[in-house]
Amino acid sequence: MMRLLLIILLSAIGGARGIAQEVVFTASAPGVVEVGEQFNLVFSLNQRGEDLKISVPDEFTVLAGPSPAFKQQIFSNGNQSSTTTTYTYTYVLVADKEGTFTIAPATIRTGGKEYTCNKLTVKVVKGEANGNPQASRTRPREEVRQSTATATEDDLFLRCEVSRSSLYLGEGLIATLKVYTRVPLASLGRYKAPSFAGFLTEDIPLPGEQRQPERVDYNGKVYETINVLQWMLSPQHTGEITIDPFELECRVSQRLAGLSEFDRFFGGGARTVSVMRRSRPVKITVKNLPEAGKPSNFSGVVGNLTLSTSISRDTTRANDAFTYKAVFRGTGNLRLLEAPKINLPHDFDVYDPKVTRNVQTQAGTTSGTVTFEYVVIPRYAGDYTLPALNYSYFNLLSQGYKTLAGSSFNVHILKGNDAATPGGTSAVQSFKKEDVRVLGEDIHFIKTADGTLKPKGVRFFRTTAYGASLLLPFVLCVAGMLLNRRRIKARADLARVKSKTANKMAQKRLKAAAASMKAKDPVHFYQEVLTATWGYVSYKLNLPASALNRDNISEHLRRRGASEEMLRHFIEVLDQCEYARYAPGSGEGEEMEKLYGEAMTIITRLNGQLTNVTKKQVP
Repeated sequence: MMRLLLIILLSAIGGARGIAQEVVFTASAPGVVEVGEQFNLVFSLNQRGEDLKISVPDEFTVLAGPSPAFKQQIFSNGNQSSTTTTYTYTYVLVADKEGTFTIAPATIRTGGKEYTCNKLTVKVVKGEANGNPQASRTRPREEVRQSTATATEDDLFLRCEVSRSSLYLGEGLIATLKVYTRVPLASLGRYKAPSFAGFLTEDIPLPGEQRQPERVDYNGKVYETINVLQWMLSPQHTGEITIDPFELECRVSQRLAGLSEFDRFFGGGARTVSVMRRSRPVKITVKNLPEAGKPSNFSGVVGNLTLSTSISRDTTRANDAFTYKAVFRGTGNLRLLEAPKINLPHDFDVYDPKVTRNVQTQAGTTSGTVTFEYVVIPRYAGDYTLPALNYSYFNLLSQGYKTLAGSSFNVHILKGNDAATPGGTSAVQSFKKEDVRVLGEDIHFIKTADGTLKPKGVRFFRTTAYGASLLLPFVLCVAGMLLNRRRIKARADLARVKSKTANKMAQKRLKAAAASMKAKDPVHFYQEVLTATWGYVSYKLNLPASALNRDNISEHLRRRGASEEMLRHFIEVLDQCEYARYAPGSGEGEEMEKLYGEAMTIITRLNGQLTNVTKKQVP
């Protein structure tokens, strides 16, 4: 009997594994390549396969392949572990002709069955390799570009890309700062964002997958693009609004010409060049909403919405609360959607609603739900009808105004349970505990205590209080002038004021960095640490932030008395922040805590050294 149970258990486990390990067969390749450029066509399978059959267009030449590879990863959460196995088959291709070509799905056999992968579309552009395709086949495109890398405006530039350039007042658009590069990009440095005059702005965090480099075709050339920053912009007036240029520091990795194979193999002879790039201004046309057909209760919302209303119950007692819920779903400027006004009978008390916004921005579109929950308290028994909620907005699909209507509800209110008070009167409890009033005591007794009476005819004129009231404005005016003169004199020494507030500014930024660290948001954490360190030095030395960079900061601090050890630690903190912001896989909790402690220590010690030196220089 035990043997039979064991056989059944092992069979069940084996069957479960067979079901869990579903066959996944995929193909991947770059979406854009240049004529004469080598690229990899990779087929991935989660089980061992055989008899792989591919179909490559005649416009591609197969240089090598298939090259099989095997990779196994073990994941463990402490209690359970799982194994992921991947088999890859790699072909090296080269494009011989311009155009857009489709690589048909390949087939492979595993477990006695044949499986088919996805098809691929590859765009081939002329590029720079068209002049000598044979030379390009000897080395990949990345190596050719690295050996002759130059930071020209054509090889490295910024673009501010917007989701739309013409929109109605009340709509929103997405602005994305992108880097286009054909040279090896080591890292990104400081940046200067525009003021976005005429817009309400909201930062949109970029997830890790949207920060990965992507190959695109731009003006007939292949570039790698990197999304740097993204904002949600809501225009505040009609007409033409200009988004001013962005400024960004880009660090390009260059290799010196004439290197030996030994130096090239070990990465010798490389240098990093820092260049500043500036995007072009972008003009946005904001149109006014049409006046024709505009309803009187227009909410100002633009988009495509639906409305649903509900109540928690339709039968209750007087003075017992129930909820009235209005849910808006759709796309548009949902972050600006305000609570609608509900019209209920006079015998109902309505309180300010609880607002829940579940809004996301993806692919340049803001969508989600906004829920308003009203607390309603009926005061008297009876049968009532709650009228339908009406809400007007501008629909982008129909290019006209639309009024949404909720549902009307019939409610039955029973007589409430009134508690008797010691005085024999009834107490009605409202929604707030402090708003308790006792019925029957609305009229108070006439005050019978003796009051102080003044004889008729007594005047305020020519009294001591009258003279003091005339003199008081002059005294206050003189005192205000003296205090204002003292304040102006204190603020005249701008350098001293900024030096005193440097440490407070840095502590404020580090506090924001600590909040981002607790929220496990490495992007904002490293940005706040960089802002704290650079801003502290700018305020302390009374130098504009644009005049400071990694090359001259050491000299400025050394002249103000900072030690060499302090300078070395300060530069290390800057480098760690710069690397962690753009290095994939960085931003672990221990690393952020360590960097946060180092930044706090550096600024504290540096503040002590620079403060002491400043005091010694004061006569």
